[in-house]
Amino acid sequence: MTQYQTLDVDPAALGTLDLSDSMWVAYADLHDAAFMPTRIRLGSEEYAYNSSIIILGHGAVLPRRIRDLRAAGKKPLIVEREDRYYIFVTPP
Repeated sequence: MTQYQTLDVDPAALGTLDLSDSMWVAYADLHDAAFMPTRIRLGSEEYAYNSSIIILGHGAVLPRRIRDLRAAGKKPLIVEREDRYYIFVTPP
């Protein structure tokens, strides 16, 4: 049986990560979290880990990935920890 580590995040603690002049995504800083979750609960919504990307150079890849996820009907959330952005998404 797979165990998921879920972290509850207060919606008031969210910020935004600007990806371009016209695109942004919800953002949470988890540098001080006790563990890296595989799921995040944000109010009544639950997000599951999707992928990660190194922060250095993210501008070349991340905007397209976020656009693709949104086009697939998913709602993305970016989590920063150490030198990576972790992408979590809601189910479509």
